Amino acid sequence: MVDYKYKFEKHPNKKGTCPACGEKNQFRYYQDQNGERLSTEFGKCERTNSCGYHSKPSKDVTFIAPVKKKIAKVEYIFPDQKLVARITFWNENQESNLHKHWNKIGIPLEHFKKQGVGTDENGNTTFIHRNINGHITNVKKISYNPEGKRDKVKKVNHYLSQPNGETKKFSVCLFGEELLDPEKKRKVIIVESEKSKVIGSFYYPDYDWVACGSCNGLTLDKVKVLEGREVYWLCDADNAGRKNSSINNLHSETFNFHIVDLFPSREDGFDIADSLEVGNKPSLHQEINKISHIVETVEEEHLKNNSVDYRKNTSIWIKTRNNWEVIADNFHIFIKYQTKDDNEEISWIIEVKIKGRPSEFIEISHEDFCSAKKMKTILATKRLSFKANDNHISELHSLLFSTPFNTAKKITRFGFHKESETFFFSNKALSKNGELLIPDNFSIVNPDDFCLSMPLSNHKMKRRFELTENEITFNQWYVEYSKTHTQEKAFVPVCFYIMALFRDVVINHKGSSPILFLKGSAGTGKSSIIRSLTCLFGFQQEDINLKSKNTEAALVKLMSQSANSLIWMDEFHNEFPHEGLLQAAYDNAGYHKTPDQSKSKTDTDSIEIHSALALTSNYIPSNDIFFSRCLLVHVENKEKTHEQKMGFATMKRFEQQGLGCITVELLRHRQLIIEKYDSEFKKLSLELESRFQNENIPERLFSNMAQTMTCALILQKIGKIELCEYTDENDILTEFVNIGEKYIRAQREIQQENSVLSEFFGILQVLFENFQIQEGVHFRFENELLYLRLPSIFPLYKQKYRSIYFKESPDKDSILQDILKLEERDKTEILKTIRFREEENGNSLKNTVTNSLSITYEIYFTKFSLDFTNRRKLA
Repeated sequence: MVDYKYKFEKHPNKKGTCPACGEKNQFRYYQDQNGERLSTEFGKCERTNSCGYHSKPSKDVTFIAPVKKKIAKVEYIFPDQKLVARITFWNENQESNLHKHWNKIGIPLEHFKKQGVGTDENGNTTFIHRNINGHITNVKKISYNPEGKRDKVKKVNHYLSQPNGETKKFSVCLFGEELLDPEKKRKVIIVESEKSKVIGSFYYPDYDWVACGSCNGLTLDKVKVLEGREVYWLCDADNAGRKNSSINNLHSETFNFHIVDLFPSREDGFDIADSLEVGNKPSLHQEINKISHIVETVEEEHLKNNSVDYRKNTSIWIKTRNNWEVIADNFHIFIKYQTKDDNEEISWIIEVKIKGRPSEFIEISHEDFCSAKKMKTILATKRLSFKANDNHISELHSLLFSTPFNTAKKITRFGFHKESETFFFSNKALSKNGELLIPDNFSIVNPDDFCLSMPLSNHKMKRRFELTENEITFNQWYVEYSKTHTQEKAFVPVCFYIMALFRDVVINHKGSSPILFLKGSAGTGKSSIIRSLTCLFGFQQEDINLKSKNTEAALVKLMSQSANSLIWMDEFHNEFPHEGLLQAAYDNAGYHKTPDQSKSKTDTDSIEIHSALALTSNYIPSNDIFFSRCLLVHVENKEKTHEQKMGFATMKRFEQQGLGCITVELLRHRQLIIEKYDSEFKKLSLELESRFQNENIPERLFSNMAQTMTCALILQKIGKIELCEYTDENDILTEFVNIGEKYIRAQREIQQENSVLSEFFGILQVLFENFQIQEGVHFRFENELLYLRLPSIFPLYKQKYRSIYFKESPDKDSILQDILKLEERDKTEILKTIRFREEENGNSLKNTVTNSLSITYEIYFTKFSLDFTNRRKLA
């Protein structure tokens, strides 16, 4: 038994079969310090994601009896002229499934040809490998299906197999290295797959792209051509891609290289080609600009005081009572910004300069910055070991606070920031001059004389307000939106969205902001109308379901997370306990709470509402005061035309790419809105009121409609948008007024409907959706008539009415009299003896029930949205 130090065998030793997964040529064996192979039980499977088997030798092992052999000098060879001619012929053929799929998306076939991507006789895609001198070294053949995905049944293979023996080998190289900049001035992007290299080089032509073939493909032979170049490893979103063992070859050669992870929240192998295929173009330029150019030999600034020492080997030492202790082995911490928000809450933006890795930029709350435990947890997420205690933290602060750093205003919500007149997305900001600002490494933007720190939030909110590089215009989008939902139902919701973008202007003028209320039964598409509008801030908003168990404070916080944007809440119902909160959104009122960690009995914090509120529901609000603050859009039709379905499909394709560009387009006209709002609001209000002379219409209905339409009217008049076909200002005003009049009359008619029937059928709808009334037992259909078993239904109605309104319900006679007013039939035709089935007795109609109702279903479906055909249980 001998004590050895062990390491993996290197080329030209061949890999074996993995004992765990059984894959051939995937198991790398161990060797001792003399280069002799250990027992074949020891080794590591190269299939890191799929298998991951690794058997390490202990200190004492038995190794295979050494066989001394002389390693011959290897001669690297190239394919002969006949093979080169055949390979070159393949490159002229651009007919593989991969070519066809990406050509449909927009990549010209000439690009594939330039990249050395062809097609063989069997339809396989051929990736021709040429070395830095342009000589063909090999060809990789991959079969793809018509959707551009690799056919995993067929094996990936290299056209040229290595010859027998060890004296001659075909040369190996990176795919695409022949296209590298000879002057070494362009940045180089390394990816795993050849397909990603080809696709990425088309969408990001400012970089040189190469592929190494696999997560472990950066061999020492291949990386030599990267010497003297600035290199970025674009890792796939999986464990193997992020912890690529062959990256160490760049470490060992001290290349100027950095790692870029475009999809840090994913673990499914997603790569840049997958992202580009679904229309999402990652901000690669921005990510690369954020990365500090760190080389291991760069000397850091040597900071030191009596108790803290930032040493040149990138370690941090703290002096204790008896000696010096190291609290960080391989990184330094620097304060870059102190930020303060509107509530005087402080946070710190720090740069962590790491030995051999790009810097990390972290925003930390003041409380966490003062806690060694919290700092350890935060730094551990960056794979950094921090060995400090609270005493060490105090000493560290004494040094850091003595160094110069900047201060910035912390922005706490997405959307509009009033003081700087800047609109914040999660990854960019739009200044009042219409300039798109890209945050620096510290998430700071500088519009005019302001220094502002970008808002922080969870992944879902960041995604919702992410601004992509899409170029779809408002008019292109509205054509498909109005096609999907019809011009009649699309017009007012879009006006409401435009009003939301300039809500602060509306509030300053009138002191209130109307609530958009879409009413319709299940399947009418009311939610889709609003969901598409939320996509105009980036990507769609996650549903806020009012039937869930929401607290009042939580709902206010949701409404306060953004400014001059749109907040959508679904499934409003008349039993909702926080209706007063929604009503307060109209008046721009918020929520007051005791501050966190406050010891005072009188301190309060206010959470203000800054965005427009849209609600969707199956019910008309029963509270007249709340309903008067709403702008009603009644959605009835469930059947969609072929044109509507086609428009919906186009809308979904638009939304996959992100539609924040439309909000940017409209926000650039803010100054015009401010200048013209007052005069155009007055004109629109007067014209609307003139349509209702001598009619008792509440002023609030005119005001709600004028507030909703004014911003869109201004943009239509100056030719910035096309909501209607007219270009003459008077014609445009008339069209807006015609539409506004129609909506006002429809809402007023519903408000004037007898409240007895509105409440009765509203409660019947609730009983139906709660499975408290059953078809056949409590009601049934007979052609166009709906039969109601009133003696059984009425007690359930009374009980439910009392629980909602805390008073006795109207009697049967009141309900019957109001029904007789609506029906053009005699009382004997409406109040009848009707057969229903017994609850426990199948489907036969045996019970003959007197004083049952026979009503015309269509009347109550239209007027009160009674829907006994689509059942959805209340949460």
